[in-house]
Amino acid sequence: MAVTVGLIEQLIEALAPKTWAESWDNPGLLVGDGGQKVRQILLALDGVPAVVDEAAALGAELIVTHHPPLFQPLRNLRGDNPAAQVPLSLYRRGIACLAAHTNLDQSPLSSSLAFGRLLPLGETDFLEPTGAESLYKLVVFTPPAQTENVRLALAGAGVGAGVSGGPRSALYAECFFRTEGEGMFRPLPGAEPHSGRVGELARVAETRLESVVAGRNLNRALRALRRAHPYEEPAYDVMALTGEGEKRGYGLCGLLPAVTPLSAVRESFLAALAAPASALWAHPYDLSVIRWFGPPDHPVRRVAISNGSGNALAARALACGADLFITGELDYHHRLDCLSRGVAVAELGHFLSEAPMLPALARYLRGQKELAGVIISVSRQEN
Repeated sequence: MAVTVGLIEQLIEALAPKTWAESWDNPGLLVGDGGQKVRQILLALDGVPAVVDEAAALGAELIVTHHPPLFQPLRNLRGDNPAAQVPLSLYRRGIACLAAHTNLDQSPLSSSLAFGRLLPLGETDFLEPTGAESLYKLVVFTPPAQTENVRLALAGAGVGAGVSGGPRSALYAECFFRTEGEGMFRPLPGAEPHSGRVGELARVAETRLESVVAGRNLNRALRALRRAHPYEEPAYDVMALTGEGEKRGYGLCGLLPAVTPLSAVRESFLAALAAPASALWAHPYDLSVIRWFGPPDHPVRRVAISNGSGNALAARALACGADLFITGELDYHHRLDCLSRGVAVAELGHFLSEAPMLPALARYLRGQKELAGVIISVSRQEN
């Protein structure tokens, strides 16, 4: 089956649905056709002209960016309009562009979560919780001989994996329950039943297979169900559950194993960032640009983290009782407010604070069996 821009958009939607994005954001397919075939993808933080040139040189048919290259509606597509240069260049070269921004910031690939694991932080919570996953019970009835094929298709679409919302939920996958029974149906004229005869009541052995699926994976699961099920009209139920699944939000707040001087936190954090085993970076970066503010002996136990601009979450870092706020950037007054209230600050720079999401997204896409054979690269541009 050919890989298309639309398929890749569906796979990203399963990870970070556009419904999670802020109202002012503009994620999704911004340039191109969902039916366009894709053999190579370039991932980048920004859809700037240099990234478009890089994609063209690689022969990539699709760029996936974190920051949408189109935020505001364009008034024209003239050659003398600076805001139109990137979409015009993409269109002329036949390169599509997808964006995953504030929805990706709330996904499991968030840089804030990666930095928290690196420190490492315990007793963590989101700096700004935004919601929790809706859960659905999916029940399907299959001929016994085809039950395993259907089960595997559903599992591949995320059914039965990490959906309880518990602290160890992510450690369990392919959670299903099955029972055997008898199904009945009467095929009417024009039907082409898998079993039974048109006009006659059929009684067949069937397996009831049930599991729980996260809301973001429901449509993907139903598509997989229809492809794998032998019936021309599969019988299934979808029931909304009252419980909540995995929580999501922006940033992170948690505890270091022990109270540690700021100077020691700085050294250990920089060493962890630079370690190849961290898998945070697709390419080596200059970590000397990271700026630290606060006395070297400042005691640190609770750490708040926000990738990108930390201005909107500075107040939450203060409210959670953080001793240190690690973020991409703070303006002068927000930084001064933190320091005056006893919170040290580390500014990684906007790019460095969000760059870890690119190799993480690459690993996610490479792990999708639908994309076998597709080349996925991470841009070398440092914006």
